Amino acid sequence: MSDQPLLTYRVATSPAPLQAGTAGTNSQGRITLTVTAGAEDTYCDWIQIAVPGDAKSGGAYFTDDPKPVFSSDGNWSAGSLVQVSAQHLGLAGDALYYRAIFHYQGDDSEPFDGTLHLGVSGELVDSTGTLDLHITEHSDTSSDPDDFASRRRTVPLPVTEPVFYLNAFLARDDDSATAPKTKFSSDDNPYLSWESNGSYYRVFDGDGEIVYEGSDTFFTLPDESLAMDTTFTLEASMSPEGAGSGFETIHQYAVLTLTVKDPTLDALTVEGEISGESGLEISGNASVGNSLTVNNSLTVSGSADVGNSLTVRGNTYAQNSLTVNGSLTAQSSLYSGGSAQISGDLTVDSTLNANGTLNAYGQVNAVSDEHYVRIRELRGPYGEQLSINSNVEVISGCDLNVTGDNKAKGYKVFSNNDTVSLWNNHYSGYFYATMFVNDSRRQVAVWDPGNDVNSAQWRISFD
Repeated sequence: MSDQPLLTYRVATSPAPLQAGTAGTNSQGRITLTVTAGAEDTYCDWIQIAVPGDAKSGGAYFTDDPKPVFSSDGNWSAGSLVQVSAQHLGLAGDALYYRAIFHYQGDDSEPFDGTLHLGVSGELVDSTGTLDLHITEHSDTSSDPDDFASRRRTVPLPVTEPVFYLNAFLARDDDSATAPKTKFSSDDNPYLSWESNGSYYRVFDGDGEIVYEGSDTFFTLPDESLAMDTTFTLEASMSPEGAGSGFETIHQYAVLTLTVKDPTLDALTVEGEISGESGLEISGNASVGNSLTVNNSLTVSGSADVGNSLTVRGNTYAQNSLTVNGSLTAQSSLYSGGSAQISGDLTVDSTLNANGTLNAYGQVNAVSDEHYVRIRELRGPYGEQLSINSNVEVISGCDLNVTGDNKAKGYKVFSNNDTVSLWNNHYSGYFYATMFVNDSRRQVAVWDPGNDVNSAQWRISFD
């Protein structure tokens, strides 16, 4: 008997244990070997695996051209599964086998290091019993190829009666991708696949709508299936519903959750902070219980209600009302199509557009030399008096028009072309000059209060 292999082989099957097919349907089976270094340095230039290919082996066997399973770091080349006789493998009898040889392509002076994955995947017929996996390695503890020997090991794998199973519900980019994924963009069409010996399948989205039904164990999600994070439920059965009177179908279920990097949400309520590294666009209303920070632009087609502070490092657009119960900092333009209510400080580094009402209960700073605050009408809050706590300069060439009284310290301020009456405190009468001329001087007179006349009006001018 030849020596046992020097490398370590861990064998796994799917399903576990392997299951035979039925009289009308073969069963899918997969055998994988994980090869790692043994207890001492081992030099190996090829590894061979073989599985039975017909009933003459005396047990279960693969049929219909199985495929090799292979993965390495690039130092090994994949082998093709070819059908050979027992004699080619050094075995007795005239059974046929599927054999694959994997060759080492690296530095011959280096011992085996790392991990190598080998195996075979294909259909099993309806025979139960034992399926013998034959492993042969050409190796030695010396790097001299003349010392290499073929070292064999046979691993008996049980194959049981078929049991209804469902497993390996996975998503990939497409049918050629090998790496499973759970994160996609909203416009992606992931390829979903699973392993099962059922005959009929249905896949439901998060709303319970059927996105696939049929006998295939794979399909590609249609467009617009990933508007947001979605959990898909796979239902497997041995036959479709309604197979006959009194018949009750047995189902197995698996779930797969796919996350979306750019979801579209019907509503969003956040109790804590939100930080957006890029743009944030909301078609409906937005309600944030605490702080919201967006590193790019924020667009809300409905109304926005932020329970604490709002910081936007790009443009801020609210197509309807904007309410911030704390401070608002917009490092670029701020646009509100409806009312804007800011309980704390409002800081806008660029343009501020409010086509509706702008209520700021804190401080509003507009200090840029290159931008202006344009207000159609300025009034005090809720009809109260408007106070200006600073010097006011009307730039040359700009008029100040006051349609009501213009007062300073509670008194009306006289303007050019105003007409006034002059009151004499000593005589308790108004200053009056008659139209009669005496000695080239106009006479001055007073008249009693309550008896005002037009000729008592005097004009103040700045000639």
